[in-house]
Amino acid sequence: MILNSLSLCYHNKLILAPMVRVGTLPMRLLALDYGADIVYCEELIDLKMIQ
Repeated sequence: MILNSLSLCYHNKLILAPMVRVGTLPMRLLALDYGADIVYCEELIDLKMIQ
């Protein structure tokens, strides 16, 4: 039941999920201006976070 309701959240949505160093704030704001429904931030890669 939860899986069905979760999949409905993304049905017919335009989503921007960029790779590293492409998903800057200006890029995400432009994507929203051009019609994206959901945008994600970039992946954080930091060795200090892992250690």
